[in-house]
Amino acid sequence: MSKFAAMRHVLLASASLLLPQSAMAQEARKPDTGVAEIVVTAQFQSQKLQDTPLAITAINASGLEARSINQIADISNSAPGVLLKPSAAAFGPAVTVFVRGLGQSDSSIAMEPGVGMYVDDVYYGSLFGANFDLLDLERVEILRGPQGTLAGKNSIGGAVKLYSRKPDGRGANYLEASYGSRNLLSFRGGGDFTIVPDKLYARASGVYTRQDGYVTRFDYGCLHPSSGVPAAGISGNCVLGHEGGKNYGGGRLALRYTPNPQWTVDLSATVIKDNSEVAPTVLLAANSTSAPYFAPFNPALFVVPAGANYNYATYATPAFTDPAIYNGKVGAGSHPAISVPSHNDLLQSTFNGTITWRPGENLTLTSITGYSRTNVSYGIDGDASPITTQTALYQARSRQFSQELRLNGRALGTLLDWTVGGYYYRADNNFAGSNILYPGKPFENLNAPDDDAVSTNKSVFGQAILHPLSGLNLTGGIRYTGDTKDYTYRRYNPFLPGVPTFTAAGVLTGVQSHYQANKVDYRVNLDYRWNDQLMTYAQVSTGFRGGGTNPRPFVPEQAVPFYPETITAYEIGFKSDLWARRVRVNGSLFLNDYSNIIFTNTAPTANSALNATPTNVGSARYKGAELEITARPVGGMLIDASVSYLHFQLTSISAAGVVIQGVTLANAAPFAPAWKAALGAQYGVETRIGTFTPRVDYSYQSSYFTTIANNPEGQVGAYGVTNARLTFDSPNKDWRLSLAVRNLFDTTYYNNKFFNLGMTLAQPAPPREVSVTLRRNF
Repeated sequence: MSKFAAMRHVLLASASLLLPQSAMAQEARKPDTGVAEIVVTAQFQSQKLQDTPLAITAINASGLEARSINQIADISNSAPGVLLKPSAAAFGPAVTVFVRGLGQSDSSIAMEPGVGMYVDDVYYGSLFGANFDLLDLERVEILRGPQGTLAGKNSIGGAVKLYSRKPDGRGANYLEASYGSRNLLSFRGGGDFTIVPDKLYARASGVYTRQDGYVTRFDYGCLHPSSGVPAAGISGNCVLGHEGGKNYGGGRLALRYTPNPQWTVDLSATVIKDNSEVAPTVLLAANSTSAPYFAPFNPALFVVPAGANYNYATYATPAFTDPAIYNGKVGAGSHPAISVPSHNDLLQSTFNGTITWRPGENLTLTSITGYSRTNVSYGIDGDASPITTQTALYQARSRQFSQELRLNGRALGTLLDWTVGGYYYRADNNFAGSNILYPGKPFENLNAPDDDAVSTNKSVFGQAILHPLSGLNLTGGIRYTGDTKDYTYRRYNPFLPGVPTFTAAGVLTGVQSHYQANKVDYRVNLDYRWNDQLMTYAQVSTGFRGGGTNPRPFVPEQAVPFYPETITAYEIGFKSDLWARRVRVNGSLFLNDYSNIIFTNTAPTANSALNATPTNVGSARYKGAELEITARPVGGMLIDASVSYLHFQLTSISAAGVVIQGVTLANAAPFAPAWKAALGAQYGVETRIGTFTPRVDYSYQSSYFTTIANNPEGQVGAYGVTNARLTFDSPNKDWRLSLAVRNLFDTTYYNNKFFNLGMTLAQPAPPREVSVTLRRNF
């Protein structure tokens, strides 16, 4: 029996003994009660998690803290069927999000996420900044499966919804400080203020974190002076810098105004500043295909052993001559030497406003307004070596506005609950920078993209929940969406202002592309509560991910649109609370028919050996199962477990998909591990001096590919990680001291792995980290 098979049998055996759903959303210490309830708003109304006929993982503030979850990517370890990872360095300070195998790894402004990201019910269309610290949250809701009627486009895999604490004048005030491995220093806090009693409240919260990086950048020429590789001029220990370090801060100010019981106004402003080092990258292999790009040096010189946390990246390009970029004007001079920063520079400001009016007992009108500004720049060393195959500096700017109106009501006594609404979204995006590719090699050099993309979305929706019999509910929903995107390409030479970059097939500057699609999504759900202990449901739902235009054409022939992905999903599930709510078990089975799948085509085109065109490649079928378990067998003890299985099968490949090298009907989907599992336990021990609560969490994830071509060099291996935490609470719960260890056994694994141009590059996960946190509640 394999190691994983044994682990799986142990987990399933534990599940059969413990029985119920992930207690991520539960209060850590309620020794005399069962599994705590949590209220969610997934169906645009407040419902208990166990009464909501959807597959939802809900995590409240205490559950996040107990698991040492500080960033959204950390949630991946605890949620079945969910993969959240920091994006590869090539995609900047963003997050890769997949749910049930559906999502998006590319942070480009032209690529729509496949999992909707929301903060206080405001949708964010850009993945940049999505890996920020989980600041002063009340809860997180992860909705699995398409949310086409409730959330709209780009929630084809599901939705991740973050809800911040609202000011109410009742406290929940705290300050905390942490110190730990690699000079970790972190401060965070939040507090309520009453401005006008019973009417106007404010809440301020903030966070600052810095930590040294864990991948060291060495100067190869300095370490090996006889190699012929030029040194970067660094003396002493030959260290150029590090990757993976943190340096960010953020703050939020929230106001709540309640002039009377009919009106509630919530306003908030958030600012996030992130100057962290770029995501770490190591060069694990380079085959003969890559040799011309490293000439005259052997690429094997710069390969590091598996598990090594160092590279030879310089983030620099020496001077060279390439007449192509000067439209043949050699006399214009050579390309100067350049260097790019090895850190990110992100500034994100958001302004959200929610107004709720209750004109009658059974009628509620809600207005949700969101505006955000994101500016980001980041450098890329595309080979993690001192030899330049790619050096780039990218900047992206996004301005997003959204407005949603919802009207909720009840009719026919208590027989019918209904919701109608409308939604408008506009994003004005710009992408710019310099990209130096393979100087002196057989590829042309493309510089200074300066592209504009304007995206708009208009939709109307409605939902009705009919209660024909006690315990029986029939839900129907529909949404119409109009989706457009206009993309303007600009490629200028940064060293000859106003001169378009030259290619043999013509210039891209001034080329425009338009994408438009209309889509109707629906949802039908039937649920029945058999008794206080068991509810079952069955549903059919649809969703789509927006299309667009190729954001990275190398020649005009590649400036082509791609079209929306669509899905029809079938699901059955149950939610149960057993033994006086001491045990909770939630489970689901699903089957997804997935059409017009978008993958990247890297096959050469008529006028370019380089290609990275998003392409609709065919259809597929996903099927899977998920189980979440929470148990509180005795006072002070909390056990939670989850397991998920996912199977992917391509059912057809389009003519466009056939040209993608290596794609067959037997290929596995990218970023879709077949198995995920988690098991956690904590036990609070009360003493005269306070309460001690040790907790251990183990998570397992099977291997997965990062591209549809399924090249073994781009496969992320299976891994299991253990985290531990010991918390001490004073008798009055006003002081808390915690010792946390992440990656307890110092397991070596990778968050990302990718193969390109004969090179295998990987993003190592952090090694073991120890931290101590002191918290004061008041």
